[in-house]
Formats: sequence, C-alpha cells, structure tokens
Amino acid sequence: LTVHFLFRAKVTLYNVAYFSLQVIYARRKYSVSPPATTGPPEFERVFRAQANCSEYFPIFITVLWLSGVFFSQGLSSVCGLLYLYGRFNYFRGYSESAQGR
Repeated sequence: LTVHFLFRAKVTLYNVAYFSLQVIYARRKYSVSPPATTGPPEFERVFRAQANCSEYFPIFITVLWLSGVFFSQGLSSVCGLLYLYGRFNYFRGYSESAQGR
C-alpha cells in the first residue's frame, strides 16, 4: 500500500468519526437518548450539522477515491483535507447559536 492510499483512508475515517463523535458527545451533554433526534436547540444544531455533512459524504468519498485512482493520489488527499477543513468550519458555525455567528 502506498502512503497516499493510507492518507486517503485516514481522511475518510476522520470525516466519519469526527462528526459522529460530536453527536455522541452532544447526546451525553444534553441528555438526549437515542433514537431521539429532538431536544435542546443546542443539541438539534449539532445533530443537524452532522446530518448535513452526512448528506454530502457519498459524493465526497466517490470523488476522493476516484481522483486518487485516475489522477494524483497526493493531490486528491490534499483536496480531501481541504474539504474536511471546510466541513469542520461549517459544522462549527452551524453548531453555534444564531447570535454567536
């Protein structure tokens, strides 16, 4: 396995794990037990931000891995990190209250 292949795998894993863990932490913090998806507004913003990120995940994964196969693996990994950075900023902004944005 090449280093770039492993790098793309890490980008994929971080994308899934980070946003899912944020919902788990929010469930614990605001005492919202699964399968409930409603609760305090703070929890709902975190849950919705994660759902929004998940909606685009299949497209992101397809483009990330196909670009690594047919083009540059290193460049696709860097672009994947840039996408992940953008999603992180989106998630952080969406999770804050409207007054805090």
